[in-house]
Amino acid sequence: MPATEDGLRRLLNFFLYGMIRCAESLGNPTLVLRKVVEEGLRNFLASGLPMFEASDDARATCEAFTKAADASGLIDGSDTVFRGDSNVVSVEIGDACPYRRMCTARHDEGRPVHCIRSFMLAEMLRIRLDAVYDWRLNRFGRPCQMTLTRSRLEKP
Repeated sequence: MPATEDGLRRLLNFFLYGMIRCAESLGNPTLVLRKVVEEGLRNFLASGLPMFEASDDARATCEAFTKAADASGLIDGSDTVFRGDSNVVSVEIGDACPYRRMCTARHDEGRPVHCIRSFMLAEMLRIRLDAVYDWRLNRFGRPCQMTLTRSRLEKP
């Protein structure tokens, strides 16, 4: 185990970078990453956030999840902003994102950026609201901007 918080973040970023490269080599990174995030999130929601309550509003649910995940130490959600409603949620994530280093490395290499926070939010909504949300990274930068849109075609 790394001795410092920075060492732990570096280890996390190397691990996620390798996981994404592995998912790409399997041919469908979105599906592989969705399953990995889903399994981890189900365990975390069952053990780490049992008191987290979802509402019918996707934006409010994303805000509540981010606050609970921030309080638990999973992420730093202090610079995350949500706008929207139950069908479309716009998200801005600033520099405090623990995955920024990994996303920056992928962006600088000219590789697609697969936003782990987008996967987490979309899967959390699917698990808690029993609804499928498609995510799209609109802009990688400062801040990152993404959109979660409720799918009208697919049921979980």
